[in-house]
Amino acid sequence: MKLLKKYLALVAVLSLFVTSCTKDEDGTLNNDPGSESFAELSLGATLNDFVNRAAVKQSIPDCSSEAPAYAHIELTHNSGTDLEGVINVNVPILSENGSFYTDYDEDLKIPVANADDKTATVSVTTFLVYDGDPDDVGSTVIWAAPATTSNYGAFVNQGLPYNFTIRAGSKKYVDIEVLCFDNRDVDLYGYQFFNLVPEVLHEVCIFANYCNEDGRHFAANYSLEIIYTGGSEDMVLHESMDLPEDSYGFDEDTGDYYADPFCFAVPAPMYNETSTTNYIRIIATLSNWTGNYPDPADEEIILDLSWGDIMNSVQEDGTIDYFHLLFCDQDDPGNGNGEECDPEDPAADCDNDTIPNGQDNCPGIANTDQADLDEDGVGDVCDPDIDGDDILNENENPGCVRDPSPDCGITVVPCLTAAANGCVSTESTDINFNSISSPVVTNVYYGDWSAVLVEGGLFVGITPIIPYEISAIEVIVLETANCTEISVPNEGGSITIPEITADDLPIDISVRANICDVSGEPQ
Repeated sequence: MKLLKKYLALVAVLSLFVTSCTKDEDGTLNNDPGSESFAELSLGATLNDFVNRAAVKQSIPDCSSEAPAYAHIELTHNSGTDLEGVINVNVPILSENGSFYTDYDEDLKIPVANADDKTATVSVTTFLVYDGDPDDVGSTVIWAAPATTSNYGAFVNQGLPYNFTIRAGSKKYVDIEVLCFDNRDVDLYGYQFFNLVPEVLHEVCIFANYCNEDGRHFAANYSLEIIYTGGSEDMVLHESMDLPEDSYGFDEDTGDYYADPFCFAVPAPMYNETSTTNYIRIIATLSNWTGNYPDPADEEIILDLSWGDIMNSVQEDGTIDYFHLLFCDQDDPGNGNGEECDPEDPAADCDNDTIPNGQDNCPGIANTDQADLDEDGVGDVCDPDIDGDDILNENENPGCVRDPSPDCGITVVPCLTAAANGCVSTESTDINFNSISSPVVTNVYYGDWSAVLVEGGLFVGITPIIPYEISAIEVIVLETANCTEISVPNEGGSITIPEITADDLPIDISVRANICDVSGEPQ
């Protein structure tokens, strides 16, 4: 457990009053809210002085001055029975004479699985208090119940998960102790960062063609599976999505088969992946399309995307360029109607993007928007040097594919001073920063780096953990190195890089520090 430096000022104690329902004598579940088988749901909250625990010190900031508005509750019930279930609900908080209570909510109805004693088991797994509706982007967590096994679990009598039994028709209160919350230290409460703040979602669009063995080119019908591969375990984001029925078909006026791009949402990197690290996998499976092309053999395409790939698909006007998939065993294109297409025919449309070859700045790859950043007459989707800076896209530094500036990609001159005797300069740690309103926290062996947009720029700081002290830090962002000496080594320090705004995101940050092990033990 990390040893931290100050005492927690306040703890909020909230009473969870759980609703339950039971079965009637005939064995059916009684869902009538007016029935005596239900209890009202209420949460009560009071702020109490925290009793200092001298054995453990900590540095948590003061409690937020914002009033609690909603409680976000996640719980499981009747585990191991036929009535096992999960409840995830946001409940408004009411105030009366300085005390806080949650409003009644119909979603909190718990069936009673034990017919003999009319009881049910409940386990509260998440309990967060917000200053507004959790579904609103501007709302933030102000109190949180820590996990028992977390660093902050020692500061409450009962952490999460909190297991208890309720009886049908009872009005049972359960106290949930919560601590003042700072999302820069989210891991110390036992939560994953992306579980507490809204994920940053971005749109990705796919367009596909099918080529048969004769080289004929067709607009394709297909399904998609989307997997997040950047974490320790693969996470399925979208499973077996079919092309929407209203997005493809036959145009009787033109006599053409058509298909619109298939667009869906994916999150920004959630595990500090760099902009060049593949973290989204798209598995496209070709489907039949009666009348357009003969039933094809099973074909599958796997497309791996990095954050840089996704952001490069966003044009300057905010439109999304799609990724083009070809279910083809050869390079001979068709015209989307089952006919061989002559790429030299200026009137033909070999990539089926509604723009004739003679007018298409990329006749081999569909690009309806005709985006051409460097105005060299070659569309961005097939231009090996999109920004025209004489550096091939594949050789560009991260974030420089669409930046022709001669300074983009130039090696940054470091500014970190040499470490003192007995101390060391750490290796660089890369942080992919893409959060508009919430900090990004990166844990390393000597402390916790945090980055957050503040008024006036980008704040980057380090909080050391025992037995390390920090004497100096270096932050490299937007091709510039920024350094500072730390005046209080055991508390860490920070740098604010000015004039960085949400318009600059996402950006890559590289950090390192001079650290000293003050434990006195041999290195």
